[in-house]
Amino acid sequence: MKKIFFFFQILTIALYAQKIDVTGRVVEQGNVPLEGVNVILMGTEQGAATNAKGKFVISSVHYGTYQIQFSAIGYKTLKLNDFVVNENTKELKIVLEEDVISTEQVVVTAGKREQRIEDLPVSSLIMLPKMINRQNFNSLDQALRYAPGVTMALNQISIRGSSGYSMGAGTRVLVAMDGVPIYSGDTGEIVWELIPLTDIERIEIIKGPASSLYGSTAIGGVVNIISKKPAGKAVNHISSYLGVYDNPSHEEWKWSDKPRTFHGIAFTHSNSAGKLGYTLSLRKVRDDSYIENHFNTRLMGYTKLNYDFDENNSLAVVANYLYMNRGNFLYWKDSRNILRPKDSDRDLTVESNRIFLFAIYDLKVNDKIKLTNKSSYYRSKFTGKGIEITQSTSYLLRNETIGNFTFGDDISLISGIEVSYAEVNSTLFKAPSFLGAAAYGQLEYSGIKNTNITFGLRYDYIKLDSLLGASAITPRVGINYKLTDEIILRGSFGTGFRAPTPAEVFTSQPVGSGVNIIENTDLEAESSFSFELGGLYKPSPGLNFDFAFFQNKYDNFIEPTLLSTGDIQFINIVKAKIQGIETTVNYDLDFIPVDMKVGYTYLWARNVDKNEPMKYRARNTVYAGINYSPYPFDFGINFRYWSRIEAIDDALIEPPVALVADGDLRVPVYVADFTAGYNFNFLDSPMKIFLNLKNAFNYTYVEFIGNTAPLRNISLSAEAYF
Repeated sequence: MKKIFFFFQILTIALYAQKIDVTGRVVEQGNVPLEGVNVILMGTEQGAATNAKGKFVISSVHYGTYQIQFSAIGYKTLKLNDFVVNENTKELKIVLEEDVISTEQVVVTAGKREQRIEDLPVSSLIMLPKMINRQNFNSLDQALRYAPGVTMALNQISIRGSSGYSMGAGTRVLVAMDGVPIYSGDTGEIVWELIPLTDIERIEIIKGPASSLYGSTAIGGVVNIISKKPAGKAVNHISSYLGVYDNPSHEEWKWSDKPRTFHGIAFTHSNSAGKLGYTLSLRKVRDDSYIENHFNTRLMGYTKLNYDFDENNSLAVVANYLYMNRGNFLYWKDSRNILRPKDSDRDLTVESNRIFLFAIYDLKVNDKIKLTNKSSYYRSKFTGKGIEITQSTSYLLRNETIGNFTFGDDISLISGIEVSYAEVNSTLFKAPSFLGAAAYGQLEYSGIKNTNITFGLRYDYIKLDSLLGASAITPRVGINYKLTDEIILRGSFGTGFRAPTPAEVFTSQPVGSGVNIIENTDLEAESSFSFELGGLYKPSPGLNFDFAFFQNKYDNFIEPTLLSTGDIQFINIVKAKIQGIETTVNYDLDFIPVDMKVGYTYLWARNVDKNEPMKYRARNTVYAGINYSPYPFDFGINFRYWSRIEAIDDALIEPPVALVADGDLRVPVYVADFTAGYNFNFLDSPMKIFLNLKNAFNYTYVEFIGNTAPLRNISLSAEAYF
C-alpha cells in the first residue's frame, strides 16, 4: 500500500509539474479583433490582455480544470466553466457581445468632455462602425440615412427638420471629426467623401441646437466622428467590394445596355513605435452610377499620428486628402427620362482636390485642470467643366483652445475661445473673406440628488468681407433628473445662431433654362429659440424607450427662393417654426443574438409668414432594423419610410420658368434592405464577407425634385485583418 500511495504521489506531482501556454483570439461579432480584453484564470494570479490582433497568451499554466473569464468595457463578460488544460488544449476563439444598452456609454460631443449618455439634458445617439461595415456604405451620409431623426436630401443633412435643401450652400448641422469642424470655407458644405470610414470608433449625434457650445453651423445639431487610436502592435486591414445596379422598373427609363457597376478597395496599416502611434490608409472608389452622367471616381488618403510625451501630454495630428472627379447631374430630363440629365446639362463634370489637416494637443495640468488646443486647415479647390469653366479655391484656418475645470465633486466648467478665417477666390462667389471669433462657457452642477443642471453661454462675432459684422449671444439651460433607476427625465431650452456663408451671399451663376442665382448682400444672420422635453425608460436590461417633444422657432431663416424676376436668391424668411415628437425603441435580446431598433419622428414645419409647410420636409418618418447574428453568421433587415414631401419649389416646376420638367412627381417612400454575412479564418487571419441587397423592391423615389434615388443594387464586400 505504501508503494501504491507513493506511486500516486509521484504521478500527481508529475502531472501538476506539466505546463502549457493557453492561447487564443478574442473578437466581437463581425470577427473584428478586440484589443485590451482582460483574460483571467479565476482563482489564480495568472492572466493576460489581448493585443491589437485580439490575441492573448497565458504562459506556463499547470494542467488542471479552471474557470476562465473574458471582460472588456462595453462588452458582456463571458465565463468558461470547467476549462480543461492538458496536452490536448487548443487555441481558443472567443466572441464577445457588445453591451449595446450599457449605462456606461460615454460621449464627448454634448459637453466637449466625457459624459455618460444617461446624464445628458439633450437627445443623443451613438452609431458604431460595424453598421457601416455590415451594410457596405462607402460614404458617411449613406449611413446617416438610417439614424432616427436624421434625413438627407441628396448631400444635405437635416436633423429634426432643421434643413430643407440649399443647393449645396451652407449647413445647419455641424459635422466634425474629433470635435474639429469639417465644412469648407466657400460653400460651407460638408463633403462626406472626405471622411475616412476605415478609422471610425463611433459617431455621436446630438439632436437639436448646440450653438451655445459649437456656434453658427450647429443651429440644427452636431454629428461628431470619433476616430480610432492607432493600434499598439502592427495591424493591417484590407477591404473591398463590388456591386451592380439593377435595371429601372420601367423599360422606357433604361438608358444603358451595359451593367452599371460600383467597386472600391481600401488598405489600412496601424502600429506603434515607442511613444508614437500611427495609422495610414488609402482608398479608391469608382461608381458608374444608375444615372447618366452621374459617375464618381474618388481617391482618398488618411494619416493619423499620436505621440504621448508622457501620461499628461499628448499630440494627435490628422491629415485627410480627397481627389474626386464626378459627373454633375442635378435635374432629370422629364418623366420618361428620369435617369437622363437635361440636354443643357449633359457632359458637365466637376473635378476637386481637398486637404483637411488638424492637430489636437492635450495637457493635463492636474486632476482639476485639463487644457486642449485644436488647430485646423482646410483647402478646397473644385473646377466645373461644361460650356463654361467655373472654379473656386478656398482655405479655412481655425483654432480653438478649451479648458476643462473641475471644482469639487459637483461642479465642472468647460470654457473656450476660437477664431476662424477663410479666403475665397472663385468665379461663382467672387473673392470674399470671412472672419469669425467666439468665446463660450458651460457650467455643470450635480450637487442636487439625482439631478444634473447645465448652463451654457456663447458670444459669436462674424465678419463677412465688406459687409457689416454680426454678433450673437446664445445661452442654453438643461436639466437631467433620474426619477427612478428605470426612468430618466430631461429638458433643455436656449437660442441658436447661424451666419450666412460666402456662397449664400455672393453666388452668381446660371442654373439653366434662363434662370440665374443672384447675390444678396443684404442677407442677415438667422437666429432660433428652441426647447426639448424628453425621457428615457429602461424597464429591463437590453430594452429602452426614448421619447422627446421639441420645438424650434426661427427668425430670418435663410432659404433659396425664386423671385418674381425669375431668378433664384437666398433670402431671409422672417419667421419659421418646427415642432415634433420623436420616439425610439432599442431591444437587445440576451438569450438569442438578436437586436432590434425602431425610430419614429413626427414633424410639423411651417413658414409662419405664409402659413404653409416648409420645403423638403416629410411629416412622418420611420426607421426600423433587426439583426440576427448566430456566430459565424450575420443577417439583417432595415426599413425606411417617410411620407410624401408636403412642399417643394413649385415655382421651379411651373411656367414660366419650368426648370424641372415633371418635378412634382414625388411619392411616399418605402425602402427595404437585406444583408447576410459570414465570418471565418483564413491563414490565421479573421475575415468576413457580406452580401447586401439595397432597395430590394426596386422602389422609385426622390429625395429632391427631379433627381431619382438609387435603384435596387446588390454588392459583395469582404474584409480581413492580418
